Amino acid sequence: MKTIFFIQLVFVIFLSACIDPLEVEVKDTAAKLVVFAEITDQAEPYFVELSRTADYKAYVNPKEEGADVSVFDSDGYEYKFNETKPGLYESCPTEFVAEVGKKYSLKIITSDGTVYQSDEEQIPASGIVDSVYYKTDEVEVKKNGIDNTIKGVRLYCQFYDSPSKDYFRIDWEGTYQYQAPSSDINNSYCWNTEYSKFDIKIFDDQFTNNSLINDFEITFLEDGLRFTESYSFKVKLKSINRGAYEFWSLVKQQYQNDGSIFASLPSRIASNIKCSSIDSEQVLGYFFTSSVSSMRIKIPGSAISGINEAKLRCDRFSPNDPLPDYCFDCTKYQNSVNKRPDFW
Repeated sequence: MKTIFFIQLVFVIFLSACIDPLEVEVKDTAAKLVVFAEITDQAEPYFVELSRTADYKAYVNPKEEGADVSVFDSDGYEYKFNETKPGLYESCPTEFVAEVGKKYSLKIITSDGTVYQSDEEQIPASGIVDSVYYKTDEVEVKKNGIDNTIKGVRLYCQFYDSPSKDYFRIDWEGTYQYQAPSSDINNSYCWNTEYSKFDIKIFDDQFTNNSLINDFEITFLEDGLRFTESYSFKVKLKSINRGAYEFWSLVKQQYQNDGSIFASLPSRIASNIKCSSIDSEQVLGYFFTSSVSSMRIKIPGSAISGINEAKLRCDRFSPNDPLPDYCFDCTKYQNSVNKRPDFW
């Protein structure tokens, strides 16, 4: 899973005769550590992603490699994370599974010896997903000044919260099977998985405590390649702490900012991670702890028309046109795989 923060500062100057360049002095140019870390009560690998901020000329944030990453529980036990890719650190699920009610903290020592430590965060009690369902729907969008109707599927869930004061984030992932182009002689089908990413859905049970939450809208999925065959949809109800709820609230607000002059200005998003070596150093990101309740449903291909755009694009190329890689290997299309998922 990847978190990217976009903070843009735009100056627009309208003059009757000319436009003068505006020079902006940026005082804080030091590369800051960016952390995305999450542990849950699920028996699965946990990941810690580390990178550094870069100036506006860079296309990607440099990865923070060679760090020493550990999680400590409230009993003092240490669980090491191993670097599996540059800047990506992974736990072993046979050695470490977080428990509801226990507190955990994250410790990072970068290759230059700088130490970063998170606050101690508890794994809250889980809510329970009661049901997941869908309805076909249409939305009206304006493109190039023309109104268009987009068909798709809208997903909902019902869930129970616990008797205590709770905060939730509702994540989802969807896997779909699609037929490979005829030019791909090695694969008949491929599978692609998409994630909620910045489709941020959060919930505060202030007014609905200890009850069944009905008809909670998860997302809208547009018709297309994903619905040419059956679609497997999984919702994850994550019980989170108040700090994590406030963090995601600000991220959602800034991500959905439309950039108009009346929009809210970007605000500094507080992290629960601090630099132990340098008090004044700011850290971006968060150490999340959550318990998870999940449910998976399958949406049949007959639910909506479905359009295999990848196959159509390959079939429409003329013989003299250079074909994209995915026409010969469907795994090249949006990071798909040719291995049938275990849950399929």
